[in-house]
Amino acid sequence: MRISRREFIALTGKIALFFGLGNTFPKLAAAASGTLPIEALRQLITADPRTSRTIMWQSKTPLDGCRLQYQAADNPPQSLPVKMESLDEDQITNYYYTAYLKNLTPATTYRYRIWQGNIAAEWQEFTTAPAEITDFSALIFCDSQCGQTYAGWGQHFRTAWQRHPSAHFFAIVGDIVDNGQQEWQWQNFFAALADILPQKLFAPVMGNHECYSLLWKFCRPRRYELSYNLPANGSQVLQNYYYSYDYGPVHFIVLNTQMLELNGIHPDLLEKQKAWLQQDVKNHPAKWRVVLMHKDVLAYDEYQEGTKTMMGISDIGYAFMPLFDELHIDLVLTGHMHTYRNRGHIHHLKPADKGPVYIMSGPIGNQQYNVPADKNFDKSAIYQPTPENYLLLSANAEKLIITCYTIAGELIETTELTHH
Repeated sequence: MRISRREFIALTGKIALFFGLGNTFPKLAAAASGTLPIEALRQLITADPRTSRTIMWQSKTPLDGCRLQYQAADNPPQSLPVKMESLDEDQITNYYYTAYLKNLTPATTYRYRIWQGNIAAEWQEFTTAPAEITDFSALIFCDSQCGQTYAGWGQHFRTAWQRHPSAHFFAIVGDIVDNGQQEWQWQNFFAALADILPQKLFAPVMGNHECYSLLWKFCRPRRYELSYNLPANGSQVLQNYYYSYDYGPVHFIVLNTQMLELNGIHPDLLEKQKAWLQQDVKNHPAKWRVVLMHKDVLAYDEYQEGTKTMMGISDIGYAFMPLFDELHIDLVLTGHMHTYRNRGHIHHLKPADKGPVYIMSGPIGNQQYNVPADKNFDKSAIYQPTPENYLLLSANAEKLIITCYTIAGELIETTELTHH
């Protein structure tokens, strides 16, 4: 978001390439003792985590004929073929592998591993969600993007999980990395989580930084597209850009707020997304409706192309807020501005009995700013400069509870939503 930072990173990248450091990356932990060159093993959210799971991994060399083995308890292992895609970018070719597991038994622990010929990686485990999820909690991170090192991000991630070990899954609400085309960014992001990511269920959200080229120009976010195979949204062209999933009493809706960055590639992104959102809500009745999206509904000293202003309701706010009122969305969680703000209910654009509660949080990475509060809209605001922070979302049929903590352990605020 700050041009000086982007220019600095671009310059340091050129210097690194000049001195031959461009391919000097931390080694990702392999899934086995050097037997298979597997990187970034991860499990991703599906439309119904009770009965399905998506497993992905990467390699720098093609793993011809590799398959995924999985089994529950003492049952014989089953074997799945995998989908492979490749991308040549930033002088590196990455191979992306996906296996989709379906017809799983709820509340069951499965173990899984990658297998090629007579070589197998180490077993990993996951547990499907219960058939009836009456209550759960989830960790919500925003803006994990980092400069120089991702070591702090990795430690922050572990700290949050140590504090909340019973959380069912986690989300990163955009700006997962600082530059969407830079190998160093993705390599370091995944390397920082290599020993824990295979066991944790991940719901990713695209941010504007996933849409930046090596020269900090808008570009198609190919790394994001290939890194996260997500629930289908009915659009082959916009697959992995937005999606939804159910978890117990909550229907989660993941939206894409990169209309500015992607206008040259997908000029109809907003209209297609709005049509999908209306149909998605109709198709998924739930006690609670929670939206996860990167950019915020308010502008904080950031120029808006549409309104030609720097404060107040943002272009994203004008795009989505009336629809959120109409569809009775309960909660909207955002990031982007690297700070915590709670606005309570906003229904400024269209008369409504009760608009959603809007909460912005982050950062969890090491990019920190001083962000001014908006006296007209902010119900509460964290002190500045903002320390690294995250949200714990707890849900049951009667309540949604959103708590903001700093990584240092400070309780910032708890917000409770109840159905009347």
